[in-house]
Amino acid sequence: MKIKIQDIEVKYRVFHRKVKYARLEIKNDELILILPIGVDDHHKLIKKHEKWVYQKITRINRLKKESENRKLDLTRSKQEFRELVKLLVDEISGTMGYPVNRVSFRQMKTRWGSCSSSGNVNFNTRLRYLPESLIRYVVHHEVCHLQIRKHNKQYWNLVSLTYPYYQKYENELAIYWFLVKDLN
Repeated sequence: MKIKIQDIEVKYRVFHRKVKYARLEIKNDELILILPIGVDDHHKLIKKHEKWVYQKITRINRLKKESENRKLDLTRSKQEFRELVKLLVDEISGTMGYPVNRVSFRQMKTRWGSCSSSGNVNFNTRLRYLPESLIRYVVHHEVCHLQIRKHNKQYWNLVSLTYPYYQKYENELAIYWFLVKDLN
């Protein structure tokens, strides 16, 4: 289904699940409405959150357009990528004093990396195609999670000690996501 919000047309789908409260998500440029079973007034929910939907879809469209001006590094082998990340993990965790237990690589659908409470860090194999500066940032981001698990103010203060303009890196990662999300 489609709905017009200001000057953009938004595709959306409605799902009914055993949930207590309705929620909205945006996945792959599409608005997903998850409603409790028996609730059918999805137009009211969209209207209530119209500004949020508009802002998110507008941002996605802008990032997609900006991704046309970026180039992927297709020269880095899987082995070179793994060695680079392990080297960066050792360097950054050593400097920060937050030891990493294990480094793993896998293809992830929605994130660049993750960190477990037992000190394991995982990295998306699609990072391989990004500039080294962004790979370094993602490693730093995950190593910071060894100290502070949540993306709260304390966490971003820790990140900003090394990356005072971390928002610029976060934005670049969002732009690059559109180039790599469908790569194997």
